[in-house]
Amino acid sequence: MQKVSFQATPEDLLGAYRLNFRVTLKSKRVIRAYVGGGATLAAMAMAAAWQWDIVSVPIAAAIGLGYWIAFLSLIFFSAYLRLPCQVRRIFDQQKSLHDNTTVEWSESGVSFTSSRGHSQFSWSDFVKIVKGQDTIILRQSDALMNFIPSRALSQEQLDSFPVTV
Repeated sequence: MQKVSFQATPEDLLGAYRLNFRVTLKSKRVIRAYVGGGATLAAMAMAAAWQWDIVSVPIAAAIGLGYWIAFLSLIFFSAYLRLPCQVRRIFDQQKSLHDNTTVEWSESGVSFTSSRGHSQFSWSDFVKIVKGQDTIILRQSDALMNFIPSRALSQEQLDSFPVTV
């Protein structure tokens, strides 16, 4: 059984949210949005170019695809830029993040304990466990995660912590 205690900071939470954001960007859902939307916009641009003879069809397809990639990338980039303000607000509102948290883990699972409560999970409860440079996130779903700042762990604990990605 391994055990570690930490008090989260806004920077720890921001690191967890940034890592979660990067993991989400690599998800199949986001890749499908790029491919599906890009193909749709390219097809619409090709149809318009063929119908009105504006520009050659392959160039129209490339322009449509380029616009879609730029549009979706701009949306994701703006969401990434909003993270620090969003995380500061979440940290201020969620008082449980201000408490000292003790994390214990073994081969069977992990538990989080603070003055506000206790949570216990088996490893199979997590859809993904990702180790980043500053934090480890334990994703229960796409919308819910627990995190452990890397600074709270020794190098041995960090190396031996189970990950799924």
